[in-house]
Amino acid sequence: MTKLKDGEYKIDDPAILENMRLSADIQEPGSTVLVTKHVPITKELIKQLHKRNIKTLFAEPAMVESTKKAVTASIEYMEETFSVIEKVFSSEDGTIDDVAIAITNREKMKSLEALIRNNLDDIEELFSSNAIEKLVNLTEHHNGTVRHSLIAAFQLMAIGKELGWNDSKIVKASMALINHDIGKAKVNIDTLDCPKKLNSKQWKEIQFHPLFGCRMLFQPGLPPDLIMLSALLHHEWYATVEGKGYGGLTLYSDFVERAMKFNVKDVVAKMSVDDRDIIQMTSMVDMISALEERRAYKRELDPFKVLIIMNSDAKMGHFNPEHFAAWHTIYRRQNDNLLPLGRRMALPREKEQRIFTKLPAKKIPLTPLLTYYDMEKLGYISILRNVGIDMERIRRRGGLSIPILTKINKDKDLDLDLSESVMQAHNIKVVKDKLIREEQVIELDAWQKWLTVAELEKSGLMGRAKQQSFDIGLIRKNKGISPERLEKRGVNINQSKLDRLGIRLLKKLPVLLPGSENRLTAEDLDKIGISKLQLVNTGCYERVQKVKSGVPLEWLKRQGINISSKIMAQNGVDPVRKIFYDIQVVEEINSEKAIFRILREGDDPKELDDISAKNKLGSIQDLLLNQVGLVIMDFSDLLSLPDLSHIKSGEHWG
Repeated sequence: MTKLKDGEYKIDDPAILENMRLSADIQEPGSTVLVTKHVPITKELIKQLHKRNIKTLFAEPAMVESTKKAVTASIEYMEETFSVIEKVFSSEDGTIDDVAIAITNREKMKSLEALIRNNLDDIEELFSSNAIEKLVNLTEHHNGTVRHSLIAAFQLMAIGKELGWNDSKIVKASMALINHDIGKAKVNIDTLDCPKKLNSKQWKEIQFHPLFGCRMLFQPGLPPDLIMLSALLHHEWYATVEGKGYGGLTLYSDFVERAMKFNVKDVVAKMSVDDRDIIQMTSMVDMISALEERRAYKRELDPFKVLIIMNSDAKMGHFNPEHFAAWHTIYRRQNDNLLPLGRRMALPREKEQRIFTKLPAKKIPLTPLLTYYDMEKLGYISILRNVGIDMERIRRRGGLSIPILTKINKDKDLDLDLSESVMQAHNIKVVKDKLIREEQVIELDAWQKWLTVAELEKSGLMGRAKQQSFDIGLIRKNKGISPERLEKRGVNINQSKLDRLGIRLLKKLPVLLPGSENRLTAEDLDKIGISKLQLVNTGCYERVQKVKSGVPLEWLKRQGINISSKIMAQNGVDPVRKIFYDIQVVEEINSEKAIFRILREGDDPKELDDISAKNKLGSIQDLLLNQVGLVIMDFSDLLSLPDLSHIKSGEHWG
């Protein structure tokens, strides 16, 4: 009989069912892995292994309760530390030195280091596959800076293991991660928990937190250590990218040299490869954790969106390419089904192109105004955008009158030269007798099942479409029709016949969607005087609150709330707003490609089906449901590991 190796058990041994887990993958000879290590051993698993004729397995004790309690206690300690910091900053006599003493309590920190070192496999496994969910389950504490710092540390453990870092380096990096955001204790809580886009003052506050962290952790007379440098540098980019990254290398190096008497660039240039590795990794895991967490201003993002954002930043040079490749490998392994049936998500902007098309010219009384293109000639577009003027809206309206532009120039303290001589120099005729408005259109990169007019006639389907009372003129105008729409109205399509004729239904076609429509937000409705009670009584309140981009006027009207153009104008409400679209998986193809249904943000598919049956669809709903129909979209270009061979380390890293 073959002698069992250390940690190997017969699958009939009852001991393996006593809170044990696999310590090695199980696989058949020459086959793929059947069960991965760390999976809990259950009676059901044993039954399945019996069927596979597997005789032994390698097992180890699952994370014991004492370890869980130790992790929880460590988290509680970190929360207490942050609480001390908040109290210090809220009191008049508190100083940064007091905070530094609190956070660098070596006995406490050594205890945490020992915990991580002694339970590295358990902790890495516990948090690597779904850090947020498992951390919540384990500790049941709030979603704050402490939790974010711990999540980032555990993310790093998984990536460090993938890269082959030794345990000592991983523990050292984890301690740096746990302290990286300590400077946020000095940022106003209203800024940290701001539910909307930060204003310029709040953004400056946020940008100061690396410097605050550095000052809090700095110990006079001692050389800068890794933990302090991670706090100072964790928002620096890997490559040199203009306007990106902030911290001790790009923003605060002069101040640090004056106030703390050390040169950041010299310190970074002389640091070890391991320490530079750790600091650069800090930047990446900080962003991963932030994307996956729920914040005051956003919900947690699903893996599909996280991958797209991370890939985009990686291609710009945000991360060390080696680190990013390791994370990408882990993430794809953990999230092998990115587009499951029924998943609904916002249409990624990377797959849409917003373009403007001109509408027919409209005669107007002689009016002094500048069109979008006039302002472009004068170089005023970026100036006006920088002070919050919606230039896309100006294009839709056809221009901006000179009196209004003069008022903006004065109110915003701009330096726009609107003199007659400047207009003549640029060959601009100010007084207009025609207005050329533009409408915004979204062009999607997608595939559709589509029959062209020529194919309809070749296959004999045009005659059958006439018999079913289709608008043939509209079909010709649209250069064809979706087969799905034909079939809905009883025109059966013989696929064999199409094949014989060489007609392929699936075509790479630009899908055009309206870019804007009349929508009202909760704020707009409040301005107009629509009460909460009125919204509740008509069943509108929940959707109005949920859809930040506003609800369509046509939907409000259908619910019984009629609002005239005159009332909107009297209350200073312009209803024209961008439309944001969602896509929903109706058929899976693979992890990067699927067949989607397109919906407007806020639209309910069941409600659409109901009103479609009653022939009460709005124009855009009808377009999406009956004219565009289902589309195939391939996201492999956004989800696969990008080529980062062009990304080079920036000069700021020495």
